[in-house]
Amino acid sequence: MNAEILTIVGVGVALGGLIYTSIARLENRLDVRISALESRIGELRERMAHLEGLLEGLREAITRRAAS
Repeated sequence: MNAEILTIVGVGVALGGLIYTSIARLENRLDVRISALESRIGELRERMAHLEGLLEGLREAITRRAAS
């Protein structure tokens, strides 16, 4: 009976370790992907700000000509 209990505990510890390492790897992969997404979102914000500036300049150019 004692050997059976040790075997069950050993399997439980091994499964716990396996689950822990799997979760740690998943967490690392998610961190990398989230960082990449944050970087891409930052780049998109910069590009949108540039486009907004161009559109504002175009809007001003059109309205000034129409008013003249």
